[in-house]
Amino acid sequence: MPMIPVSVIEEIKERNDIEEVISRYVSLKRAGSNYSGSCPFHSERTPSFTVFPATQSYYCFGCGAGGDVVSFVMNIENLSYVEALTMLADRAGVKLPTDGAVETEEVSRSRIFDMNREAAKFYRDCLFDEKKGAAAREYLVKQRGLSQSIIKRFGLGYAPEGFEMGDHMHKKGYTDREMIAGFLRKTSERSGRPYDMFRGRVMFPILDTSGRVVAFGGRVMGAGEPKYLNSSDTPAFKKRKNLYALNYAKEHCAEELILCEGYMDVIALHNAGFQNAVATLGTALTPDQARLMAKHTKRVVISYDSDEAGKRAASRAIELLTETGLDVRVLKLKGAKDPDEYIKKFGVEKFRDALAGSTTRFGHVMADILSKYDVDSDEDKIRAMREINSYIAGVYSSVEREIYIRQAAKELSVSEESIKHDVLIIINKKRYAKKKEESEEMRRETAGYGDRINRDKLTKLRLASCEEVVLGMLVAYPEYIKTAMSDGEGGLSETDFGTEFGTRVFRAISEVYRKNGAFDVAVLSESFKQDEISRITKLALDRQKLTNDMSVYLSNVAALKKERGKREHEGEDAFDAIRRLRNKNNKSNT
Repeated sequence: MPMIPVSVIEEIKERNDIEEVISRYVSLKRAGSNYSGSCPFHSERTPSFTVFPATQSYYCFGCGAGGDVVSFVMNIENLSYVEALTMLADRAGVKLPTDGAVETEEVSRSRIFDMNREAAKFYRDCLFDEKKGAAAREYLVKQRGLSQSIIKRFGLGYAPEGFEMGDHMHKKGYTDREMIAGFLRKTSERSGRPYDMFRGRVMFPILDTSGRVVAFGGRVMGAGEPKYLNSSDTPAFKKRKNLYALNYAKEHCAEELILCEGYMDVIALHNAGFQNAVATLGTALTPDQARLMAKHTKRVVISYDSDEAGKRAASRAIELLTETGLDVRVLKLKGAKDPDEYIKKFGVEKFRDALAGSTTRFGHVMADILSKYDVDSDEDKIRAMREINSYIAGVYSSVEREIYIRQAAKELSVSEESIKHDVLIIINKKRYAKKKEESEEMRRETAGYGDRINRDKLTKLRLASCEEVVLGMLVAYPEYIKTAMSDGEGGLSETDFGTEFGTRVFRAISEVYRKNGAFDVAVLSESFKQDEISRITKLALDRQKLTNDMSVYLSNVAALKKERGKREHEGEDAFDAIRRLRNKNNKSNT
C-alpha cells in the first residue's frame, strides 16, 4: 500500500486542478457544470470524454477510461504511480517525503534511462573506432549516403560482435538483470547465460520528446535476419506510444508530418532537409501513435513502400489517422520503392514536387479499388462501385461523402443520384446493425456477461450489485468509511464481500484508512490496473446520480451479510441446520 501519506496526496491534488491539468492534453469545452472533449485514450468523432470539477475526476463514456488527476497523468504520460505523483508535486511545488517516495518497479524507469544513455555512448564510440566501426561507417556513408553531421545528430552507432557491450556495462555498474529488463541483453535458452541482444548491427537510438534514450533499433549491414531488431517494451518504453525522430520533427511539423516505414527513410529525409519525417517502430501504426501525431500536426503524408505490404499498411494507417481528425495524404513515388531511393535517383526538388502532389485519402482508396478491376466490363464496374460505395458510407462527414460521390461518379461515368441511393442503403443497414449490437451489449452488461473487471458478476449478480453500491458510496462519500470500519451497525469486513474484485477494493480502502485515518482514491492507482481504476471511478460517478443516505447504505450492507450467511451455510445438512438454529435460539433466550 502507499508509502506517501494521504494528506500529502490530497495536497498535491488540491494544487493540481484536474481541469487545468487535462486541458494541457485535451481541448475541453464547458458542458454545464462539467467539461467535455475528445478522449485522448481512444479515437472518436463525437466527444465522450468528460471532466467533473466537483469530484476532480474524469470519465470517458466511449471507452470507459476514468479516474482522478493522478491516474490520468499515469495513463497519458505512461508513468508509474510514484512518477506521476512526483511530476504533479513538482508542478505544484509540493515536497514529497524522501523516506516514502520509492520506485515501485523491479527495475526503475530512471535506471533504464541512465543505462540506455550509457549504451548509446558505447555504440557511438564503437562506430567511430578506427577498426571496430570501419564496416559500419562505410555502410552509412558510402552505401546510404549519410553525412557525418546527420550521423552524429541521430546518435547512430555500431554494436560489435561478441559480448563487448555487456562487459562495458558491467564496468559501469549495471547488472545483467537490469540489462535484460532494458532489452540490452537476453538469457540464452540453451546455456542459461546472458548475451548481448544487439551484435554486428548499425544502431539507432530511439529518443522520446524529452530527449531521453528510451530504446534501440539495430540493422544488419548485409544479408541476415531479422533485418531490423527492435527493443521490446520495457518499463521505460512502449512501442505503441512512440515515434522515431519525433524528438526532432516536433519543431518542424505544425502543418505537416511525413510518416515513413523505417529509420533509414526518416534519416535520409532529414539528411535532405525534410525535418518533419517520423517512423513507427517496427510495427504497424497504432491508435496511440495516430493520436500522438494529432497532438503535433494538422496533416500527415504517408510515405510507405509501394509493394503490397506497404499498400495494406497505408490503408490501415489512413483509417487510424482519419479517426483522429487529421488530413491524410498518400505519397506516390514512381520509379523508386522508398523516399531514400527516390531522392538518390531524382533529387530533392523532384521529391518536394511529389510531396506537393500527394494523393488524398479517397484518391488513394479509389485508385487501389480500381486497380483490382477492369472497369470496361460492366460486371467489374459494379463490383468496384460496391467497394467504393461501402467506403463512402463509412465516412462520417456528409460534406466529405458528397465530394467523394461526385468524384466517383465522374471517374466511373455513373450518376450521382444512383451512388447516393446505394450509399444511403448501406448507411441505414449499418445503423440498424449498430443499434442491435448496442442493445445486445447492454443486455449482456446488465446480466454480467463478459465483465473483464469483475469476473464473478455473471454467477453472483445480486451480490455484485450490492457490492457496487457500497463501494461506490465509500469512494464517492468517504465519510461512510468510518461506519464501515466500526463494529456497530453498518460495519463491514472483507468476508462480507463475495467477489474477488469487490474484496480487493474493500481491502485496499480499509488498509489506507487504518494507516492514515483518511482515504483518497488516488492511492488505489498504486495497486490497481487502469481499467480497474476506471471501474471504481464509474461506481462513484453512478452513485452521485442516485440517493445515498444512510438507509441505502445499511440496506445494501444487510444484503451483503445475508449473502455471506448463505455462502457459509452452503452444503449444510439438516442436522447441522437444526443445531445452528438451536444454538441461535439459546443465545437469544439468555
